[in-house]
Amino acid sequence: MDLTIDRASLAAALARAAAITPKTSTNPALCHVLIDATAAGVALTASDTQLTLTTTHAANVEGAGRITADASTLLQVAKAMAGDVVRLRAGSNRKLTVASGSAQFNILGGDPDDFPPLPTQTERARITVQGGGLRRILDETLFSVSADENRYGLNGGFIQQVTTDAGAPALRLASTDGSRLSYSETAYTGDLKTNGKMLIPRRAMAEIRKMITDDTADWSIAFGDRSAVVSTAGLSLIVRLIEGEFPDYRQVLPTSFKRRAEVDRSDLDKALRNVSIMATDRNHLARFRFDTDRLVLTAANVEAGDARSEVPIDMTGTPIDIGFNVRFLQDVLSNTRSDRVTIELGEGLDPCIVRLPGRDDCLFVVMPMRLD
Repeated sequence: MDLTIDRASLAAALARAAAITPKTSTNPALCHVLIDATAAGVALTASDTQLTLTTTHAANVEGAGRITADASTLLQVAKAMAGDVVRLRAGSNRKLTVASGSAQFNILGGDPDDFPPLPTQTERARITVQGGGLRRILDETLFSVSADENRYGLNGGFIQQVTTDAGAPALRLASTDGSRLSYSETAYTGDLKTNGKMLIPRRAMAEIRKMITDDTADWSIAFGDRSAVVSTAGLSLIVRLIEGEFPDYRQVLPTSFKRRAEVDRSDLDKALRNVSIMATDRNHLARFRFDTDRLVLTAANVEAGDARSEVPIDMTGTPIDIGFNVRFLQDVLSNTRSDRVTIELGEGLDPCIVRLPGRDDCLFVVMPMRLD
């Protein structure tokens, strides 16, 4: 193998690969990146058996070939290079020479035949989503995926097709950790057939989100029985889907409300940040007093003190005191974009719905907490 490649492209590809490869493994090949040079260019592949990432790049290939090398080491070398172009050469001795300008590294490589084979799947559905829409639904759901590994069916985002009020099909991504729930929708083209178990793992959702750098680019998602391939030009991620059962979340969605408050997003964000300084117990509990024209937030810490913050609101319904985990509401504000926020309430322990005015393609549910 003998090729030259743009250093910035190589470093970016290796950074993505290093995020996939495990730091340590009983299978050393998983800590390596596979470099495959052909007349068409060079492909770099990394895998931890759950996720498999392949990036393709333009390169001047003098000699085709394949080799593996430690992903972390190769990334450090690429970052250290000062030149704009890097030369990669590998011979029959499984040694990879990396050179740029006056710098040269000789890295011990591995047998490409030891690298895990790319997963195969029988494709049964394929859709196309614009990058901006895919990024948005990931942003608006990733934060409420359960991190508890024992709650297997909640460790990912649930994909399903829904129909909008206008009668158009939409791709919905939903997530819950048992204390809160989020869903967000975007338009798509293609054929989406689901079997009710379309759960994308939390880590895969995070990696896909990092991969989206252009909101106008088209992304293809191909579904098999147990895996999905998420791809765009020069980039492909094969994801092993979770085989758990996602709960019927629609059962917890209130069909009516007794109180409704609309509040300025920026004002609410500042108030939440203020009381969060004192809401430092295990549940980050704060008291929310919804009054006729204002929302008063209070939190107390027996070792540090207490905090109070007040926000003007437009309120319908009778006043109520209710407890919330401050961070849950902060997560909603941090991962959405809107000038105003609507909060719909029932009684003290009924699910609370957070909406963004003017948008019916997303919804957030936060379960209240008992106040002492």
